[in-house]
Order: sequence, then C-alpha cells, then structure tokens
Amino acid sequence: MRSRLVQRWRDFSPDARRLLVYSFLGFVAFAVFGLIFNLYMSALGFRNDVIGVFNALPAAVVLLVGLPMGALADRFGYRPFILVASAGGVGGAIALGLVSARLPAVLAAGLFALSTTIVGVLGAPLLAQLSRPDERVVLYSVQNSLSWVGSLLGYLVGGYVPELNARLTHTGAGSAASLRRAFLVMAVLEMISLPFVVQLAASPRLRASAAMPVRMLLKVDWRRFLRVLIPQALLGIGAGMLLNFLQLYLAQRFHLTPGPIGLVLAVGALLATGVTLTVPAVSRVFGITRTIGVSQLCGAPLILGIAFTTSLPLAILAIYVRQSFLNIQAPLSQLFGMEVVSEQERARMASAQNVVFSLGFAGLGPLISGLLQVRGGFQLAFSVSALFYLLAGSTFLLLFGRLRLPSEAH
Repeated sequence: MRSRLVQRWRDFSPDARRLLVYSFLGFVAFAVFGLIFNLYMSALGFRNDVIGVFNALPAAVVLLVGLPMGALADRFGYRPFILVASAGGVGGAIALGLVSARLPAVLAAGLFALSTTIVGVLGAPLLAQLSRPDERVVLYSVQNSLSWVGSLLGYLVGGYVPELNARLTHTGAGSAASLRRAFLVMAVLEMISLPFVVQLAASPRLRASAAMPVRMLLKVDWRRFLRVLIPQALLGIGAGMLLNFLQLYLAQRFHLTPGPIGLVLAVGALLATGVTLTVPAVSRVFGITRTIGVSQLCGAPLILGIAFTTSLPLAILAIYVRQSFLNIQAPLSQLFGMEVVSEQERARMASAQNVVFSLGFAGLGPLISGLLQVRGGFQLAFSVSALFYLLAGSTFLLLFGRLRLPSEAH
C-alpha cells in the first residue's frame, strides 16, 4: 500500500507535486484561522454581530473584484495574483500573531482572509493549468482529500497551541495572548509554503490564456441557471449562519476552551472523510435529486436541536449528524449542476455555484446570524438557519424532485 502511494506521488508531474504541498499547507493554515479568528475577535471585546460583519467582508470584496480579477488573470496569467496573494497571506498571519491592538488585528485578519480567498478563487483554473490531462482527475481527488486532512490537522494544532501557551504562562487558553500564538504557527506554515508558490509561479505551464468576451460569458440559459442557483443560495445562507459561529457557540454556551473546540471540529473533519465514501451507494439507492433535497431537509431539525439543547453531548452529536447529511449532498449538488446544463455551460455553472454558495456562506449568512444573535442569542439565529435549510431542500425537491439525470441511467 505504501509503495503504491509513493509510486502514485512520483507519477505526478513536479508542478502537480508542488501544488499539492502548497495546497496542503494552505488548508492547515486556514483551518487554524477558521478555528481561532472568531474566538480571538471575541477575546478582543467585539460583539457577535460585529464578528459577523468581519466574516462577511472578504466575500463582499471578492464579489466586487472577482470578475475583473478573473478577466485580468486570464489575460495576464495567474503568476502575479498567486505571488501577491501568498505574500499577503504571510504578512497578515505574522501581523495577527504579533499585534495586540484591535484595529491592526482586524486589518491583519482582513488581509489574510482576502489573500486566501483570492488563492481559493483561482485554485481550480490554477490546478488545470499546472497539471497534465492524464493526471487531472486523480489530482482533483487527492487535493480534495488533502483539504479534509489539512482541516483535521489545523483544528488540532489551532486548539492545542493556546492550551500549551496557557500552561506555560499560567494564563487562560481563551485569552487574546494565547490565541495569538496559534496565529504565529499559522504564519510559519504560510512562510514554509512560499518557496513552493515561487516555484509554481516560475513554471512555463502558468501562462495567460485568451479571455472570454463578457457578452459570451453571460450567454447562458438563465432560466435553468436560476432554478439551480436559488436552492444553492438558500443553503449557503443557512450554512453560513451556523458554521461560521460553531466555535463561539461551543465557547459561549458550553464554556469550552480552544483545545476541546479544535478536537470537536477535527473529529468532524475525520467523519466527513468517511461519509463522502458512502455517497455513490446512497445516491444509487435513493436517486441523486432525492438524496440532495432530503439531505438538506434533514439538516433543519438537527440545527434546531443545536439551537436549543443545553447538553454538550447532544449538541456534538447533532453537529456531526448534520455535517454527515450535508457532506452527502455536497458532491451530488456539484454533479447535478454539471448534468442539467449543456457541456459548453458547465464551467460557468461551476463558477456560478461556487460564487452563489460562497456569498451566502461567507457573506449574508454570518452577517444575518451575528445580527440575530445579539437580539435573540443562538436560539434565534440558528432557528432562522434551520428555516433556510428547510427552504433550500423544499425548493430543490419542488423544482427537480422527479428529474432523473443522465448518469443515473448507467
């Protein structure tokens, strides 16, 4: 088994291997940031509604600059974008680990989040350019697996470092000083990744391509696109209202410190890896469209349980079961989007699905959730999140519940 993995690694092109290492380091670093950021902002004295605004800002910026950035990247190549974004990520991570004043900390977090978001937006076309056609499918699969492994490690490291600092300095693990130590680890990971991104930027494969005219970019079957994207937008908002605040939920309701919170999220990432392996079997039994819609509907009562329970074991169980349902529908939703449009529209549908879900998940979701939390606590915010899950699943089944996809005929 080990020899097969080693041989598979050697079969990848040098650029592909560098990209996987660079991506993995980025996954670990961003998982640390995802665990610590909200806790750190809370430790600095910000209310949950303000923290929700902070979570939404990178998505708003990407919405404004995403299309021009994509057009410029197509015309001039990805090299300057990945270099600048990587440098910004390093600078933001170092500043987060060193500064203690509130405004510089917020600005540093914004720089890091925006930089990593830019790298994420350009990730798929970057991978396509830097890989050979014969290795591309396997490479996408390996990168997806590495994202879960990186998240698991990032949650564990991000939770352990503040706990270790608290023991050594006799301070609280949830104090701002202890949490900053995790940002320093994140900065080290970002700095380790720099040589790899510099080598990638020097690759002859990384070249400019002909840009698609805007009039062609927008020439799609808009009626069909909207039918697919409306449930996706509703789900994104619902997920963003919940998932962006799970750290604060566990800390504020159950008084967990970063170490246990990181462990809870790490186990969730590990379970997600196993659940995704069941997707083909589940979809064969129930059908793709029904599996997508029912999985989304099942999230609603579980989120209500999370909102109102005062039992930590029940809350964790509900978190894991909800995550399992959503991990079943996620790859099927991507497949569904590819099969309901023409081959010429698939790339644009994939981009549209990503943008719409991200705007809900990283934009409107945390913004709405934070505002509701200061008025009615987690009960109100998460109850509204459950409503969006219910709307997403119901809308999807109403529009597509009886549709049979071409892949289901085989």
